[in-house]
Amino acid sequence: MLIILLSCSSGNNEPLAETQSGGRIELEVADTIGVELGDSNYVFGAVIDAEFLHDGNIALLDVTRNRISVFSLEGDFISSFGREGGGPGEFAEPSQIVALNDGRTAVPDNMHRSIIFFDSLFQYQDEITGFIPTPPLPVSAGHGASIVGMQLHYRHEAEVLHLGYRIAAWDSLTEPSRIYWEEYIIPEDNTFEMYPPRFCTDSRGRVYTAPFSWDQYEVTCISAQSDTVFQISEPYSEMQKTQEELETEHMGYRCDTPGFDSSDRRRITARWSPHPVRTAIADLYTDRRDRLWVRTGRRESPSPLFEVYDSTGTHVATVQTDLGPGANNWSFVFGDSTVLAFDTNPDDYSRVMVLNIIEN
Repeated sequence: MLIILLSCSSGNNEPLAETQSGGRIELEVADTIGVELGDSNYVFGAVIDAEFLHDGNIALLDVTRNRISVFSLEGDFISSFGREGGGPGEFAEPSQIVALNDGRTAVPDNMHRSIIFFDSLFQYQDEITGFIPTPPLPVSAGHGASIVGMQLHYRHEAEVLHLGYRIAAWDSLTEPSRIYWEEYIIPEDNTFEMYPPRFCTDSRGRVYTAPFSWDQYEVTCISAQSDTVFQISEPYSEMQKTQEELETEHMGYRCDTPGFDSSDRRRITARWSPHPVRTAIADLYTDRRDRLWVRTGRRESPSPLFEVYDSTGTHVATVQTDLGPGANNWSFVFGDSTVLAFDTNPDDYSRVMVLNIIEN
């Protein structure tokens, strides 16, 4: 069980785990979806994304099986859609699943260089094709029927190549309909070293961005019309990772893509070493109440910690989990009162934890 400590204090400066109404907030494990052996509907190859659908069900994207499985909130299998192939609604390397605000579901596919759209019954509808070099990743639901994503992008100015990232909205074309953030550099000696920002969206279509930094804690909220709504800026000093964190950290690559086997994974892992300093802001999330959850390196424990803000940017809670240092590799998806947590590259078998936020 995990306790959410609200950011208020008593006379002795002890943090309180109470709401304004005197209640208590707990985050407890309700279920786990996925087994190592057994029913094939519950045995996954590699779950790389999850999403809460508008009807309250859960969708899990298995990149190994090129399939999206739908489960109830209680963890019962309901149906699945998608399969490997090059035809309409078929996948080669799906990277995410997103429930759009107009009721559709969107799935970017790296190999097809497309974003594939399904209707509310998961029937193939249409797609945006021809992204160069790849479709945006990650992506999130934008305002109305749009999709917001981050894309590796290049452009030429005065015959000079500029390479970088942009966060933008797409409607029906490969060119974005609106750009919220962009940054470019001129590569030197054919090398490109640039860390992408973190971003997420809320139900109003607002976009939150944060720079990748080891010492800067700053979040900007941008309206769907590209106006700055507010900024969150807090003091932050570099924090070294613990030895336990370093030992449990792994690369953030996406498991078993075509042509990528276990020997490739071992070879890449052997050549890679984790950065010794924690990222100031590791990731951004919003829940269905439009609260912003900032996963940050500001913590005493090696286990993940979240700072929570309301829709005006006011800090409302500090959430110190006890999931362990390995959970810093996990992905998190926030719903209304439920959280999905999973490792996209587990050491044993793929599964998803369902966590309930309990308010007493």
